[in-house]
Amino acid sequence: MTDWESLAKQLKALGMQLGKDKALKQQPVERHRIEDVVEGHFWEGIYGPVFCHEEEYEPDYQHGTKPLAPSVPISTLCQWANAEQLSNADLQNFIFLDTETSGLAGGTGTYAFEVGLGRFTTHGFKLAQFFMRHPGEEPALLAGLTEFMDGMQAVVTYNGKSFDIPLLNTRYTLMGMSSPFEGIAHFDLLPLARRLWRIRLESRTLGNVESKILGVSRGEDEVPGYLIPEMYFEFLKTQDARPLSGIFYHNAIDILSLAGLYSHMAFLLDEPHSNRISYAEDVVALARFFESMGDIPQAQSLYQKALHKELEEDLYWDTIERYSFLLKRKGDWDAALTLWMQAAENKALYAFEELAKFYEHRQKDFTMAKAWTNKALDVLKKHVLPAYEYHLWNEKLEHRLGRLERRLSTDENKKNL
Repeated sequence: MTDWESLAKQLKALGMQLGKDKALKQQPVERHRIEDVVEGHFWEGIYGPVFCHEEEYEPDYQHGTKPLAPSVPISTLCQWANAEQLSNADLQNFIFLDTETSGLAGGTGTYAFEVGLGRFTTHGFKLAQFFMRHPGEEPALLAGLTEFMDGMQAVVTYNGKSFDIPLLNTRYTLMGMSSPFEGIAHFDLLPLARRLWRIRLESRTLGNVESKILGVSRGEDEVPGYLIPEMYFEFLKTQDARPLSGIFYHNAIDILSLAGLYSHMAFLLDEPHSNRISYAEDVVALARFFESMGDIPQAQSLYQKALHKELEEDLYWDTIERYSFLLKRKGDWDAALTLWMQAAENKALYAFEELAKFYEHRQKDFTMAKAWTNKALDVLKKHVLPAYEYHLWNEKLEHRLGRLERRLSTDENKKNL
């Protein structure tokens, strides 16, 4: 008898059961289907059914403190997005889109397991969220998106140009399907949010912008975005959909915030002088925006308005500098000189340089130009600057001073002839 057989006999004599003699009892897996957790229906398409949750919002629905639907023309917003042809388009032909994905890095291994879509209708705002219960339903989900987007002229996203739309286009290609996003205009609101609120907000994530700008407070059902991929993979293993209701909530708020943000941005760009714009930083940001768009009269009036508000010191002097260069490009030398004189009193090096340029090139007053250049060098000696910046300024100013001294010397020699 082998040692193992002897040990087995002794254990049995003690009343113990061996693993090989006892069948393991499988604990029944308690499944909670998505349709039992989230109200919805199955969207039937050519590739089979896909789960869809839908909601309707009234035309006067407020998202946070702002209306969901635009009440002003969207022409400036369309101009910014290079979609001027849509300035008078029906907003019912715009789609607001956000995805929940299996990862945040992108690539062919990443897919969107839930896609939220919103659109304005004659009855208000309609939200549809397509969800695939397993990766095999991806063709059905993509087909549902295509059908829902039929006739759309534009898509609105937040960072969608870099992530959502390239990801979805890749998935359509991998499934051998045509993408509905080809040939339609795209409003990616993240770059515009950065331009409008870079001064006032430290973070321009959608969550922070919706909180600080739209006044939205997410409820207790909110799920942090970074947890969502992990929660979906856990669902694939357990088939317990109960935690996923929080993902649907998160995605729905994202879509509503997109629509509310689009409407609020349209208001800011259409009525930049409105008394409802209470933050001085926002007035400065709007001035910069219109200057970048080439609307100089609008930018000029906004810079003037901002300078009459209470600005933090650094922002005030930055605005003086930007406005002075706008006036220079416009050829309004008197107004530009006034600002440069003011900035020179604040020891701004660029102001001394601009005054020296003005007297050298426009007035041909080389004595005054030399005087302003020497003042700049005196200020530079007292400035605390990084070494490379100090040497750059010193080289420019010494070069200018040398040229002016040569001109003055030449003029003096001509007088003595």
